Amino acid sequence: MLVIDGFFENGVFVPEKPLINIKGRQKAVLKIDETENKKQERLNAWQEFSRIIRNNNEPLEGEPERIRLVRAR
Repeated sequence: MLVIDGFFENGVFVPEKPLINIKGRQKAVLKIDETENKKQERLNAWQEFSRIIRNNNEPLEGEPERIRLVRAR
């Protein structure tokens, strides 16, 4: 397997180095890593969620239920 680092911009993959020794049509897989921006957006959303809960003055009714948060794949 050949691993090529680069970036994806405007619908085009741009490799960090020129691609050599790749002849004809080759099957390839493009894996896009989350950028820091996405991680920061997610962190900001959780912080906002936490702030809203802490500042909520609405009385709770009934018994709390367990919830299970799962990570999307």
